[in-house]
Amino acid sequence: MTTEPSANVTKRRIIVCIILAVLVSSSLSALLFADSPNGAVATPVQSLRVVVDPRAELLSIIFRLAGNPEYNILCVKPYDDEVEKYFGKFRDHPAVKLAQKVGQTRKVSYNAPMSLAIHLTDTNNLQLRVPLEPWPEGLDRRWTASDVGDFMEAARQFVEDTSFQRFIEQHGPFYQTVAGRMQAMLDKEAHLEWFDTFFGLRPNARFAVVIGMLNGNGNYGVRFRAAGNDDELFCILRPWGADSQGLPEFRNTVPTVVHEFCHSYCNAIIERHLAELQPSGDALFEPVSKQMRSRAYSNAQTLLKESLVRACVIRYRRQYEGEEAARRVAQSEKKNGFFCMPELVDLLADYEAHREQYPTLEDFLPRLIRFFAEAAERISSTQGDMTNAGSPSSQ
Repeated sequence: MTTEPSANVTKRRIIVCIILAVLVSSSLSALLFADSPNGAVATPVQSLRVVVDPRAELLSIIFRLAGNPEYNILCVKPYDDEVEKYFGKFRDHPAVKLAQKVGQTRKVSYNAPMSLAIHLTDTNNLQLRVPLEPWPEGLDRRWTASDVGDFMEAARQFVEDTSFQRFIEQHGPFYQTVAGRMQAMLDKEAHLEWFDTFFGLRPNARFAVVIGMLNGNGNYGVRFRAAGNDDELFCILRPWGADSQGLPEFRNTVPTVVHEFCHSYCNAIIERHLAELQPSGDALFEPVSKQMRSRAYSNAQTLLKESLVRACVIRYRRQYEGEEAARRVAQSEKKNGFFCMPELVDLLADYEAHREQYPTLEDFLPRLIRFFAEAAERISSTQGDMTNAGSPSSQ
């Protein structure tokens, strides 16, 4: 026969439970936090999810029907054919017409549709997750508030008129297979802990790779900031083609994923300091403008963002692939028009070596601003002669 424990016994059991909880919590913290390679900060192990997101598919389909070239490059032909068969008859839908309008009048293209997609609740209700006032940090400014309102109303009608949800449900097993294969590969090969180590602690960040089945030749790094400063960082990843089973194939996957996630860090930094960086960016963009525009990099701001992102990716590759691999990539980027890339990579090495002085990359901005200014001055003094443009000082 059991008896009720006394009040003292009950109190002792509660105290023991609290002590055990503290010990377990300490053990879990030790597992979740690892020392950074340079001893700067302790960083949490990040998690990653991989999905085929119906929001991205919806926006891709609408802008595909609108005729945007970047959403009409065939990558996974069996899937492309199914999309055309199911949705092709809706090219005159009001949502498609609005996509054409914002494309022509506001240059809404490439990453801009994807930036809106991640700000939507889902494809059933198609509501905004945050108000447009103040303007969401991660929503591309090629959109306007009135454009977003009109487009979403038309998109809701598109979802209903096309039975969009039925198409998504029919392809559910296919999406799960695609996402599962990518999840297994990235879980094995990607090092998400590097982001907090390199950029500075961002404990509220969550990482997602979205397989953009209709994204043509574009990969996009977009971000959503929720109330409470929770950050959702997205890599919208394109397939390169299809295998014999009609499943997407990918190339250079991990560096591409790292590149797109780096945009969620670097873009915001450049945007916050654009007034200080713009003159240098303009001078650096002019000599390579033709080369940049051929890659859909149309202005100085984009050049600055891409330069910083690519240098960060090279630092990642150096850590996990070695010095020689990093050197080759830096030289390749130089040929692609990012002529200061080797020197910029070396400058970031100095940042990594002095993290007690620069806890985050944004703390290092004065050095970066000076670097780009000296590079621009060198370009001006040589009248844009890319061959003779030497290395600007990083000191």
